[in-house]
Amino acid sequence: MWSKSDIDYSVYLVTINELVPEGLTIYDQVEKSLQNGSTIVQLREKELDTGAFIDRARKIHEITQKYGVPLIINDRVDIAMAVDAEGVHVGQDDMDPVLVREMIGNDKILGVSTRCEEELMKVINSPALIDYVGMGTVYSTSTKIVKRAPLGPAGVKELLKVISLNKPKLKSVIIGGLNKYNIAWTLSSCAYQGLNTNGVAVVSCIMGQSDAGLETKEILESVRLGYGKSLAENQVVNIKQEAAVVHFITNSVAKYFSANICIAAGGSPIMSELADEFKSFSKIPKIGLVLNTGTPTSSSIGIYKAAIKAYNSQMKPIIYDPVACGATKGRQEIMQEVLSAGQFTVIKGNLAEICTVAGVDGSKMRGVDSVMEVAIEEIVPIISKLATNKKCVIVMTGETDIVVDGIIPTPEPRVTLVKGGNPLMAEITGSGCALGGVIAAYVASTSFHNAYEATVKAVTLYKNAGYEAGNISRGPGSFTANFLDELYCMKQRNDKSDGNLS
Repeated sequence: MWSKSDIDYSVYLVTINELVPEGLTIYDQVEKSLQNGSTIVQLREKELDTGAFIDRARKIHEITQKYGVPLIINDRVDIAMAVDAEGVHVGQDDMDPVLVREMIGNDKILGVSTRCEEELMKVINSPALIDYVGMGTVYSTSTKIVKRAPLGPAGVKELLKVISLNKPKLKSVIIGGLNKYNIAWTLSSCAYQGLNTNGVAVVSCIMGQSDAGLETKEILESVRLGYGKSLAENQVVNIKQEAAVVHFITNSVAKYFSANICIAAGGSPIMSELADEFKSFSKIPKIGLVLNTGTPTSSSIGIYKAAIKAYNSQMKPIIYDPVACGATKGRQEIMQEVLSAGQFTVIKGNLAEICTVAGVDGSKMRGVDSVMEVAIEEIVPIISKLATNKKCVIVMTGETDIVVDGIIPTPEPRVTLVKGGNPLMAEITGSGCALGGVIAAYVASTSFHNAYEATVKAVTLYKNAGYEAGNISRGPGSFTANFLDELYCMKQRNDKSDGNLS
C-alpha cells in the first residue's frame, strides 16, 4: 500500500489513444512504459462513451496495479470512482476541486492544472487539500489546444517561487511540449532556490512512439540529468551491436563517397529524397538522418522539412551539415528554415558555417582559414554558446576539430579537441560531407544522452584514419583508396579491442 506523500511524480505518463502507432494498443504502450520507468499514469479520454471509458480504465488499472503505480483519471470523477482509481486530475474549466475532494475522499490523489500565478494561488488557498499541480504549458504542443503563450522555464520558475513562498510541500509536475531533447535543460533551468518541480508529464514522446519502452528509458535519463544526478552511468556505453542505418539526404557530388565511408565505419547507408519514405525509415530501430544541404534546389526545403518532421516524431537522431550556409542569401534563408523546423542531435560544419549558424561574423576572427591554436580560445566560447542554445552537439571541423556537448546540462559545456587528419583530406570531394555519415552511424547506435561521446569517437576515428592514410599516399587519388581502407581497418580493430565509448 502506498502513501500519498511517497508518490513518485518524476515520469508522469499521460495517455492519448489517438497517438498510438498502428499495430499497437494503448495497453501495449502503457505497459512498456511502466516496465521502463514511468512512475504515475493519467488516463485521458475525451471521446469515449462512459461504458467504454470504464472498460478501458479497468484494463489500464489492472496494468498499473501490477507495477504498483497510481492511476489518475483526467476530469471524470465518476470513472475514477467506478474503477477505484488512485486519483483525479481536473483542469481550470472542469469540476470545482472542492467538490471533487468531497466525492473522492481525502485518501485519493487530487491534481489541478495551473497556468499562471493567479490560478496557482487559488490552488494554494483552496480547502480541497490538493496534492499536486500540473504547470503548463511549458512549450508549444500539438496534443492540446492552448489559448495562452507557453510558460517556458522562466515562467515555471516564477510559479515555483510562488509555491516556495506559500506552500513548499505542494507537489508539482510540468507539462507541454516536453521530450527527451529538452527535459534536462528545462529542469536544470527552472528551479527556484533549491525547489524544483517533482516531475515531468509526457504524452506523444511515449504514447506516439513505436518503442515506448526505449523512449521511456530516455525520458527517465533526461529527468535524472535535469535533476543534476551523476553522469557516471553515461561514461561507458557498449556499441558492439548491429550496424546502424544511416539515411542520407546529402550533397549530390558526395553520395558515392559518403556511402562507402559509411559502410567502412560500420553503418548501412540509404540514399533517399522521396518524402513518402521518410516516415517508414524513421521507424527503423537504429537509424540516423544525415541532412546535408550542400546542393539545394527549389524543392529541397520541402524535402528537408518532411525529413526533420519524420525523424523528430520518432525521436531519432539528425546530423545537420549546413554546407556553405553563409555563401549566399538564399543559402542563409534555407539554413534559417531548417534550424526552425525541428531539433537536431549534431550540427557539423567548418568555421565559416558554424559562425553563420551562430550568427557571428567569422571573417573578423583570427585563424579564419583553419582552426589554429591561436584562435581556439576565441572559437570555443562561440561554439559552446551555440551548443547550449541548440541543445545539441556541435562539431567544428578544421586542422583541429572541436566537439562541444550541449545536450547534458553542466556548468560549463564539455569540450574535446581532436587532432590528426592530413591536408590531402581537403583535396578530395566529399571528405567533410562523409564525416556526417560516420557520426550518424555512431550516434544512432547508442542512447541520445551519449551522443557527445559517440560523436567524439566518430570524429577521432575519422581523423586517425586520415592521418594514417596520408602517410602512405602520393596524392588525392591514392589517398581516397587508402583512407577508405584505413577507416575500415581501424573500425575493425576498435571493435575487437574495445567495444565501449569512454
